[in-house]
Amino acid sequence: TDFKLISTDLPSGRILWSPRVGFNWDVKGNATSQLRGGSGIFTGRIPFVWLGNQVSGADDDFLQIMDPDYKWPQVWRTSLGYDHRFESNYIVTLDLSLNKDINAVHVQNWGLKPPTGVLAGVDNRPIYVAADHGENDAYVMTNSDKGSAFNASVKVQKTFVNGLYASIAYNYMKSKDVNSIEAEITGDAFSFNPALGNVNNDVLSNSKYGDNHRFIGVASKKWKYGREKWATTVSAFFEYAQGGRFNYTYGGDINGDGSIVNDLIYIPTTAEIAQMTFSGPGQGEAFDKFISQDKYMKDRRGQYAERYGAISPWRGRCDIKLLQDYNFKYSSASEKTNTIQFSIDILNFGNLLNSDWGVVQVPTSVQPIGVTVVGNTPTYTFNNTQTKTFSYDASLTSRWQAQFGVRYIF
Repeated sequence: TDFKLISTDLPSGRILWSPRVGFNWDVKGNATSQLRGGSGIFTGRIPFVWLGNQVSGADDDFLQIMDPDYKWPQVWRTSLGYDHRFESNYIVTLDLSLNKDINAVHVQNWGLKPPTGVLAGVDNRPIYVAADHGENDAYVMTNSDKGSAFNASVKVQKTFVNGLYASIAYNYMKSKDVNSIEAEITGDAFSFNPALGNVNNDVLSNSKYGDNHRFIGVASKKWKYGREKWATTVSAFFEYAQGGRFNYTYGGDINGDGSIVNDLIYIPTTAEIAQMTFSGPGQGEAFDKFISQDKYMKDRRGQYAERYGAISPWRGRCDIKLLQDYNFKYSSASEKTNTIQFSIDILNFGNLLNSDWGVVQVPTSVQPIGVTVVGNTPTYTFNNTQTKTFSYDASLTSRWQAQFGVRYIF
């Protein structure tokens, strides 16, 4: 259906209701057991750069639009928690939470009709032909209500008689959405969203964000000496987590939707690879070996890769913080204590001790195979030197860092 869009027009103001209810119950009346929770609607906002780019970048050939019926992001959030303090002074905390999207952000290209073509070969996905494209691209920010996120966590903590505080916690998260937006421009938010079939559909799948499993440990101890003029505090933070979701897409526009980064790959069987056309000798055999060594792809032969279905390996790190306090008073008659505090933070402390510790593995390439399409016939290109899924991240994420600080407390 033809629809007139004007990029300088914004949705009219509307009232969004955010009712909430919560409770906090001292179960035994002696502050040892607490049951708490609540449910309600929470309203947020979008990054205003999306609006700014839409209005300032008005272009008849590259329209960035807001759906006239667009609504600000809202989620329905429900949480339930329980805390219990044992006689030994241990505190155990359990928490559950569920977020359900009411108005999430989803970007579509209203210049595309549903695809009517079909790709030839083992990957017979729907593709866009010339008749499926309108006169221009119109990237429209609209809403979807399909996303959700579930969190469950447990924590044990204790403050010992000698002043040592320690806690350990575990969190599990399962998060799904229709568009894990990581772009400043509405058109990029569309182009970067992995898809299969009709790319305008709000297909619920794994979210890019959040760790599935996460262990956290914290410990801290403060020593006072010199008639409490001096104090030294040592703290440590430990994390061990599995997350880093990613997906495999073709390097190229296999479906003709205009994006070269959003087409989820088809993972062929060994027999199907023999039926595919590659741009050079030995590429098919090398691609087959690459699939076989990949933990995710080898179990999905004969299927399409899932949106953010693959997960990077577990990662771990430890951070150390040292505080040195000097306490003093201006005069013997003064009651107020002033403090000069020096601090040292060592981030990823394990990597300082051993260069093999605290390093993070990342995908070598999320576009392991390239493709060009003539008509509806694809030709594939695979780099024969690509043999492993993961490599070590050489950025600051995998390196130790130190920072020094001084603070005057009065």
